[in-house]
Amino acid sequence: MLKSFQRLGYFISPEEVPPPFTIYIRKCLKFKDYLKPGISLRSQRYYQQAIRTYLGVKSYGKQGQKIAAIAVSKAALVMEYSADLINVAIEELVKERYELPAFSTLERLIGHVKFMVNQRLYLSINGQLSTREKEMLEQLISSDTAEGNLTLNLLKSPPKKANLAQIKALQIKFTQLMNFGETKRLLREITPTKIKAWSAIAKASDLKELRDTKEQKRQVLLICLLYQAQVKTRDALVEMFLKRIKTIHNQAKQRLIELREKHLAQTEYLLTILTQVLQVSTEVKDRTNFGQEVQSLFNNNGGADYLLQQCAEITAYNSKNYLPLLWHFYSRYRKALFDLINSLEIVSTNSDQSLIEALNYVLKHEHKRKKYLANTLDLTFLSEPWRKLVVKTEGETSVLIRQQLEICIFSYLATELKTGDACVVGSEHYADFREQLLPWSECESMVAQYCQDLGFSHTPEHFIADLKTKLIEVALKVDQISQKGDQIMIGKDGIPVLKRITAQAIPDGAEALWIAISERMPERNLLDILTNIEHWLNWTRHFGPISGNDPKLSEPSERYLLTIFAYGCNLGPNQMARHAKGLVSSHALSYTNRRHITSGKLEVAIRDLINAYNRLNLPKC
Repeated sequence: MLKSFQRLGYFISPEEVPPPFTIYIRKCLKFKDYLKPGISLRSQRYYQQAIRTYLGVKSYGKQGQKIAAIAVSKAALVMEYSADLINVAIEELVKERYELPAFSTLERLIGHVKFMVNQRLYLSINGQLSTREKEMLEQLISSDTAEGNLTLNLLKSPPKKANLAQIKALQIKFTQLMNFGETKRLLREITPTKIKAWSAIAKASDLKELRDTKEQKRQVLLICLLYQAQVKTRDALVEMFLKRIKTIHNQAKQRLIELREKHLAQTEYLLTILTQVLQVSTEVKDRTNFGQEVQSLFNNNGGADYLLQQCAEITAYNSKNYLPLLWHFYSRYRKALFDLINSLEIVSTNSDQSLIEALNYVLKHEHKRKKYLANTLDLTFLSEPWRKLVVKTEGETSVLIRQQLEICIFSYLATELKTGDACVVGSEHYADFREQLLPWSECESMVAQYCQDLGFSHTPEHFIADLKTKLIEVALKVDQISQKGDQIMIGKDGIPVLKRITAQAIPDGAEALWIAISERMPERNLLDILTNIEHWLNWTRHFGPISGNDPKLSEPSERYLLTIFAYGCNLGPNQMARHAKGLVSSHALSYTNRRHITSGKLEVAIRDLINAYNRLNLPKC
């Protein structure tokens, strides 16, 4: 009882004590092997009290319940899932040296505390909603939604390809989402993890489930879903912008290659004329006759002006500078890209504001049609090829070529967004990374302990010296690994290069062995295979209610196997239910897929299968 309590934190009956404990005690006391522990109820209580006194553990009662409730109420402001809150309660009770109660006791306590905490949050958020906002939220679950209004399916719909039609469609969706207003102001009291959890619950629920939910909770869930939709749509808009700018550059590069090939004959023609001029210069010694011969040669081939024009065209296309060709591919998307950028609030994450000022300047002159704009910008960030294309000098003054300036600034903006030097307010993937960092006032007190855990000195000079030493050690190990050069090598530029593994030749008799195995291998049903794997690995244990509040299934493994088979084979719930002949309904399969299975849980289950497979001898043969 003592050892099991030290391990589990609660008392179990003598019959449930693990056999290794009883065997060891029997050997120490020299008892017979057939002797089994038999303790009266009164003795059990006496032993339990003695163990509590010996270990300094208090019995779980009202005080323990109060301590667990306080810890859970604080954690419930951050966490949503019951399993996480149960772990918090257990940790707090163990820390305060309390005996753990029955799981059902903890589960009821967690459910009550979480309900109270969430109810206060629901009331707080609902108190900030106006009548118009409440009507818009209720309209999401209405069956008669007017055309052009926000719908629940629109909130859940993922973005599509970055072509012109989809950019416009996503822009319309974002406008509809923002008609409600900025939802972040309503969720300031809620942590991001809780917002994501509530949003996942709303996204996994269908119309009927949402209508059956209490009004206050339903509206908060819809607000969280709306907030996540706004955030994800901003991310999707930025992704579409980046993909479109990249595509425009790739199309211009491809066009430059095509123009080079197209002007190949023209290049050969001009080289032929140059060859003829050089031949005349070697054959004719008199300068007067040489000039006449060359002039005659030019006149016979269209004249000097025509040949100069041909040379200018070839010179333009024989370089690697594809930037002058960008406008042709950009012009078609100009309005869509301007609308996209105008809908986002973009700021710089560093002290250099020159690009943001240039972007605002371009947006200000969006509807201008004149060729040149006044040069009032700080364009020190431009590269030389862009500067030659954008800035035109006329006398002592310089002007900006409007068309080239637009595509130039958008190209630089795409680079800044990818590198994190620019961010989008209200985004997730392109947000200001500094907002996620702890303030230095909180970090400063932890520096010494952090450096001690790393094995580094906490003073700046010694920390840098220790870090350099560690990096040198790693570099030497990498050099030793890459010395052979059979799989990995360090290139001249210092970049590691992973070589392609040479394919092994198929041994003699392998094909005959495969045929023999196939003949002797019994036919297996795919559903039977899934069932066998579940029997040995229990991989469906990773699936469960997304919200943590939904009831568990009565026969979870069977339901999960049928759902995985239905969606994995692309049958779908309706077709699977038809073939199951009454074993399961299409709604049950759809419900299980939406409320119990996520991509993250599927990846964990797949990882279990791969790890188990690699533990076998077969993959090593």
